[in-house]
Amino acid sequence: MKAAIFTIGTELVEGDIVNTNAAWLASQLHDCGFAVTHHVSTTDTEADMKEVLEWLVKKVDWVFVSGGLGPTSDDRTRNVVADVVGEKLVYSEEIWTQLGESYRARGFTVTEDHKQQCFFPEKCTRLVNPVGSALGFVSTIRNTTIVVLPGPPAELKGVFSSGVEPSIQALRLRKAKSVRWVCLGLTESGVSEKVAEAVAGQQLEISYRVDIPYVYVKVWIPDGQAEQPVIDIINAVIGEYTVSTGEGDPATVFAKALSAFPDYTLQFSDSLSSGKLITRLADLNVFDTHPVSFTNLPDNRSPSDKTLLFSLVPDDQERVWAQLQSGANTQTQQLKAPPYTMDLHSPRVRRYYSEQALHAWARMVQTLGPYERE
Repeated sequence: MKAAIFTIGTELVEGDIVNTNAAWLASQLHDCGFAVTHHVSTTDTEADMKEVLEWLVKKVDWVFVSGGLGPTSDDRTRNVVADVVGEKLVYSEEIWTQLGESYRARGFTVTEDHKQQCFFPEKCTRLVNPVGSALGFVSTIRNTTIVVLPGPPAELKGVFSSGVEPSIQALRLRKAKSVRWVCLGLTESGVSEKVAEAVAGQQLEISYRVDIPYVYVKVWIPDGQAEQPVIDIINAVIGEYTVSTGEGDPATVFAKALSAFPDYTLQFSDSLSSGKLITRLADLNVFDTHPVSFTNLPDNRSPSDKTLLFSLVPDDQERVWAQLQSGANTQTQQLKAPPYTMDLHSPRVRRYYSEQALHAWARMVQTLGPYERE
């Protein structure tokens, strides 16, 4: 079932605030089984709002609208929805009484301007707002359902969770399963080429996203289709480049590996990254969990007891090596060259090798035996 998210507000279109409502709604709707096909934002101008809403109701089964339900002159969403569905706005004295009681209980004064929050399309179903004053509502036009939610994020979440989500869950929508890969060592086009060729002919929805140096792949598998064969086919072509299949920062695998050595000191010898590695360790909260020292010169000393020495070192042939020393245990790995032709000391390449090193070190730490922890 297709859904669209329509967020209203000049402040969104002009970039004054970030559209967190759209991201949150998209995640909730995906979990409920919707295929979200459109995100649209407009100004508070009625003509723009009406044009977009009339277009969306022809495209999808459900339209989720947020914003424009307040008491000010630019809050015109209810007027536009009523116009599009062909219903008049009807005033509710009951809501006006409840609104006044709610405002007075919180020490606020209700004014005549607030009365516009008491008008609703004639045949709509009102949605209770457990957080604020602006009630949402649900209207229909032909085969499309329009869900109208308040704009403040806390109110939107409250209305959706209490009044909308239970109704959606009752529909028992068939959900496509999503599987995720995070790749390091290929470009976006390189990943896309391999995956597209591997799954050619299958009815799969695939998306790609880049957060240099990572490439994220997400595959939606239709309900009723076996999941594991698809995973096996894709693993066969990008498995060697896959560093994570979970959510969040892919490099957290390094921090998790270190958690098995809480009383160890960490030493880093980094003559390549020019600060990129320190920044990433801070992102991973490593400085909060362990004593850490740094040098940008090669460190040939043997580490002391309960010390892990991590080295990131280029050689004279521009190969890059990651090394871990712990007591008498030394592990070394040549890191994969980046998938782009750039100078070894370019910022992008430095970031790339910093990420490669974190994943290589994580694997090395995971191999240390219990005797290393005593």
